[in-house]
Amino acid sequence: MPAHSLDLVLAPEHDRAVRARWDALREAGLPSLATHRSSSNAPHLTVLAAPDFEEAVLERARSLIRPLLPCPLPVTGLTVLGPGPFVLAEALAVPPDLHTAAAELRRMCGGDDRPWVPHVTLAKRLDAAGVGRALEVFSDVAPPQALEAVALRRWDPDRRETMVEVP
Repeated sequence: MPAHSLDLVLAPEHDRAVRARWDALREAGLPSLATHRSSSNAPHLTVLAAPDFEEAVLERARSLIRPLLPCPLPVTGLTVLGPGPFVLAEALAVPPDLHTAAAELRRMCGGDDRPWVPHVTLAKRLDAAGVGRALEVFSDVAPPQALEAVALRRWDPDRRETMVEVP
């Protein structure tokens, strides 16, 4: 069952910066989110994923996260996630209030004990050689110093739609 999610979407210029990195991977023949054609595909930071959300969780998310927006998200570098196939992502340093909000929302949904790893995904399903090639692609491209989250959105896989909530 696909997970519902609450995500932070990026300011237009930062959305374009991440999409440029997606395009660089695609042009190098590597897996990239640039090839994902769904209207829901946009650079984002997932705050919470769960099988579904009760209205109380959505209301609490709005009350916790809206006051934090716009939210600067310093980029700390590339990170590789998973045991393989791998995910390549921009690792983010989030403000303490956002980290606390994410933890509270996870508890409300009976979240697991895994730590939240704030990131913006660049590529999925990479093998080890693909990770190496991706790092080569980015070796001559300066990463963004920071991204800025400007809105909260909900992805509803049952309806196959996103709902953006402007702060």
